[in-house]
Amino acid sequence: MRTSSAGPAARNDSRFGIIAAHMLDYVLLILHFLGLALGMSSGFANMVMAGLIAKAPPEEKRVLARFPPAMGRLGLVGLTLLWGSGLAIVWTRYGGFSILPRPFIYKLTAVVLLTICVISIHVLQRRANTGDASAMAKIQVLGRMTGPFALLAIIFAVITFG
Repeated sequence: MRTSSAGPAARNDSRFGIIAAHMLDYVLLILHFLGLALGMSSGFANMVMAGLIAKAPPEEKRVLARFPPAMGRLGLVGLTLLWGSGLAIVWTRYGGFSILPRPFIYKLTAVVLLTICVISIHVLQRRANTGDASAMAKIQVLGRMTGPFALLAIIFAVITFG
């Protein structure tokens, strides 16, 4: 009768590794959804606030104008969580990008374009804070582009991962 050199201790280590991998996957997925919530909520909040600022009396515009940059920072935290957790999920679940289907590349393209818009907004915000009207106009254009890019990323994520 042949006996295996892998005794009960080795089997327990194996089970622990599987459980740890599942736990890591859950944590990464939770962080990914948290990033999505932060990013999307800041986008919607700024969209609503832009309408309020446009209709506000001049004396209220200065106070209301402090809200979008604060929400933008929250959105940047969300986007950072999405990138970090997303890359970690790709490597821990799939071992890299090569196995992922074409819709994932479309999702990633939308996320890259969204990231470029968000970073550009944050760079322009410094100029806008000093009263640069052209920077504020560019921020508004870029801000309008973030919603469609985020929506495309979500659509292609659903197509990719079901």
